[in-house]
Amino acid sequence: MRKIIGLSFSLILTLALAAGAHQGKTHRLLGTVKEVSENRLTVTIEGGKERTVELTATTKYEREGKSATRADLTAGGRVSVHLSEDDTKAVLVRIAPAAPSH
Repeated sequence: MRKIIGLSFSLILTLALAAGAHQGKTHRLLGTVKEVSENRLTVTIEGGKERTVELTATTKYEREGKSATRADLTAGGRVSVHLSEDDTKAVLVRIAPAAPSH
């Protein structure tokens, strides 16, 4: 019985520490490109809020599983942006395929 209680306590403590480690940070943005500049990307996210993150020389771009470039980012395009630990820099920008035209 003591082992079960001890293991349960350890599990709860581990989960609590893991949850606290993020301190409310998301590390990912999902949304629509509002604006792209040489070193900044502004994304409109859920609720119409906007987030601007830094694009660096090490930011990687991907479209449909293949390498892409910053030039592939266009206003109105959907993106998934993986962020640095401090949520200020884009580490990886996944560009959604263009919607099919009818």
